[in-house]
Amino acid sequence: MTENNEELEKNKCSCGEACTCDENHDCGCLHGEKCTCGENCTCGCQDGKPCTCEGECHCDENCECGCHDEEVCTCHDEKDRYLALAQQVQADFDNFRRRSREEIDRAKMVGQVSVIEAFLPCLDTFKEAKKSISDESVLQGVEMIENKILSTLAEIGVEKIESIGQVYSPHLHNVIAVMKDESKENDIILDEFQAGYKYKDKVIRYAKVIVNKKED
Repeated sequence: MTENNEELEKNKCSCGEACTCDENHDCGCLHGEKCTCGENCTCGCQDGKPCTCEGECHCDENCECGCHDEEVCTCHDEKDRYLALAQQVQADFDNFRRRSREEIDRAKMVGQVSVIEAFLPCLDTFKEAKKSISDESVLQGVEMIENKILSTLAEIGVEKIESIGQVYSPHLHNVIAVMKDESKENDIILDEFQAGYKYKDKVIRYAKVIVNKKED
């Protein structure tokens, strides 16, 4: 072995990855710094060269950040940045999907309400028609048709607002007149001029009612 080879062999670090040698030791491998590199690190410090990777190298063989070529490792910052970007894109997509569903539901609701509103005057005719029918069997037939229509509407979420005998509510009723009935409490609905309807808890037509008002 030549003199130069003997010198290199003498200075070669054999301490392992937890080396704490400083420049006062013969090997001088880390120049006073503790080696924190993993077993896959290729910066050279475990072979007696100064450590230049600035921390433990977690890169795999496909990493292109340059730390395997004794440059500072930046791939973790890039990974965090791309991860944050991907999470933001996912959040934006989830918000877009939620808004799209809400807009579709609103459009569907508007369309359904429009059809129901156009249909309500047909129900009003039953009330007027029954007033003029004297034949009991005919009246029963008209009422059967009316009840069938009401039950079908109820299946899709339409329901008639209860009025007569109920306490007046500005959220459900529209007062068109007042009457005095000492036998009933104030704000009790005495009669209904036009039926009101709700669709899925949304009032689509207020009931027009006559309310009791006694003198104070």
